[in-house]
Amino acid sequence: MVPPWSWKAAAFAAAVRGAAFFLTNLQAGRGEATKALIVEAVFAFVTGGLIGAISQQLRNAEPLWANAAVVWIGLPGVMLLAQSGVHRLAHTPHLSGGLVLSFLVSSASAAFSWYAMRHGAMLGGSEETTILHDMEVLPKILLNFLIAGPKMVASALRPKHHG
Repeated sequence: MVPPWSWKAAAFAAAVRGAAFFLTNLQAGRGEATKALIVEAVFAFVTGGLIGAISQQLRNAEPLWANAAVVWIGLPGVMLLAQSGVHRLAHTPHLSGGLVLSFLVSSASAAFSWYAMRHGAMLGGSEETTILHDMEVLPKILLNFLIAGPKMVASALRPKHHG
């Protein structure tokens, strides 16, 4: 399985995770914060694109719960291990805060990207959707993504009626 590398997920990951490392390292000074941003942006560009590509390949896999666990926890968890090593080599000063924030952001963004891909947006490779298409459909997809969890909880709590 050779997935199409997801440049959309890569760009999003580099911007968001780079900002997370910049913010968590500002207390060490602007120079250290900028270095942490650059290290993370480059790393996130590579891993975000790879996670996006894998997510696209898995978007219709079953069972849904196992697929979600791999995309939301497994892939960001593996990325976290590699990310920790990269930042240790770069001597990033405030590593733990950046790693925690980055994992949370990576998990949430991987979940949303996977959800969007399941709904026909943010696709790459031979199925690539245009930026214009994505911009048109993503607001509705985002709203549905945000209410999907509460809807599942409400459904689980609703009394079952037996025939």
